[in-house]
Amino acid sequence: MNKLVKIFMFLLLSSCSAIKKEVIDCPKVTSFKEAAEVVVKSEKNIPVYIGIRGVQTYCTNDNNDVDMELSINIRAIRKDTSIEDYVPVNISVVSLDASKNEYERDDFSYSQFMLKSSRIVDRSTQFNLSVPKGGEVLLGIK
Repeated sequence: MNKLVKIFMFLLLSSCSAIKKEVIDCPKVTSFKEAAEVVVKSEKNIPVYIGIRGVQTYCTNDNNDVDMELSINIRAIRKDTSIEDYVPVNISVVSLDASKNEYERDDFSYSQFMLKSSRIVDRSTQFNLSVPKGGEVLLGIK
């Protein structure tokens, strides 16, 4: 019986290592200046600066593609902090193949809450994207 348990544990542990994905270098991630920083109107019609303030990536090998996990930090800054307000944020993440053709796109929209007396608010949003090997990723907000 003891041998049977050992064999079962060996098979279980050795098969788990086959499931583990290979961590690889991530493709290039860029954003045009016009798409990385914008001024938008809040729900109460107050101008608010929105900008990309950091990107973290984690990539694994997935046959012909790269499986990319992105964490994008968006910062909202406003001058008028006398009221609570919501700011619309639209994020686009697009993977391109080596010929610069769109391969996959993920768009996400939300309202960033600005608490009374808060001048700066940061929010991190996660994405998962397939990128063809030799491709790149573009980020944008509006």
